[in-house]
Amino acid sequence: MATLAAQSRSRAANRGGRVLPKGWPDFLLQLLLFAAVDLAYEASRTFAKGDVAAAFIHARNVVSIERAFGIFNEVNVQEWTLHHGWALDVANWTYFHAHFGVTTAFMFWLYLRRNEHYYFIRNIVYSAMAIALIGYLSYPTAPPRMLTDLGFTDTLEKFASVSHDSGPIASLSNPFAAVPSVHACFSLIVGISCYLLVRRRPIAVAWLLYPGLITFSIVATANHFWADAILGAGVAVLALGVAWLVERFRPTLPGPSRRRLHLPPAPRGALPA
Repeated sequence: MATLAAQSRSRAANRGGRVLPKGWPDFLLQLLLFAAVDLAYEASRTFAKGDVAAAFIHARNVVSIERAFGIFNEVNVQEWTLHHGWALDVANWTYFHAHFGVTTAFMFWLYLRRNEHYYFIRNIVYSAMAIALIGYLSYPTAPPRMLTDLGFTDTLEKFASVSHDSGPIASLSNPFAAVPSVHACFSLIVGISCYLLVRRRPIAVAWLLYPGLITFSIVATANHFWADAILGAGVAVLALGVAWLVERFRPTLPGPSRRRLHLPPAPRGALPA
């Protein structure tokens, strides 16, 4: 009986090992870490609201800078979107659902199917969150939807019945967290990572369109300026540097599971995604 029980446990462990690359303990640890970091990030944003007057001054400073560079056309983008119902639906749905949903699904896929790259990209994501929080603390900025005098419309509230001022959205959000755009930042991390790691080439190439879709949604819904998206991309680059430094200077322990991780392009066409 003891032998049969041991064999049963061994078969269960082998099944778990095929699904979970490093077993249940590491999976649960990563899940707990992901949840803790996300909750800490969302909660900390509520303490980074800053001065309301300063947030509106900073928003108008962003408008002035964009006008100086000739890129202040977010109102025109939104007007075009409002005149095309399908584009408005895409923008609203993408902004409200894709950021958290796609990022979370990507992290699960990365852990389960490309585990050797998970820890490096995880460090990029966590570093980006920390850098973005510094931005919210040092430069609170109102989103375009609050500048109604410039012609902006809160499309989520007006057309999708989503209020930023009630329920869990208000309790775990910072209304003045426009600079930088984490939506743009995460979409770049996810899009490029999927391009490098997805092994079906058409699907991999399609992921390069994802950052553009997210950028369109954040501008069309009047939740971010172009400048916010540009700064979000800059945060992604800085986070990549931080993650690289962590990998470069942390001790390398013996054993195959302790090797430093890298992110080379994956071979195309070898295996299904």
